[in-house]
Amino acid sequence: MDHLTSSKLTSGVHCLNIRHKGMYVTSGPYPEELNFYDPYDATAYWCVETQRGFGPDGKPVRPDMCSGDRECCRH
Repeated sequence: MDHLTSSKLTSGVHCLNIRHKGMYVTSGPYPEELNFYDPYDATAYWCVETQRGFGPDGKPVRPDMCSGDRECCRH
């Protein structure tokens, strides 16, 4: 599991330390998923460095927050 990928995280945009459970499950995305579910993202994210929902800087771990403008972000 050296290189995990996810459709929710884009390499080069999001921090390499952000993780979510879907990255460890081998399943293909269901193309009509958005037709049945609310677009609200209820995914639980965590940081590899802290093993918590908060990064080393004390801010929440989420795709919209874990980007290049954070000092702890690693691309």
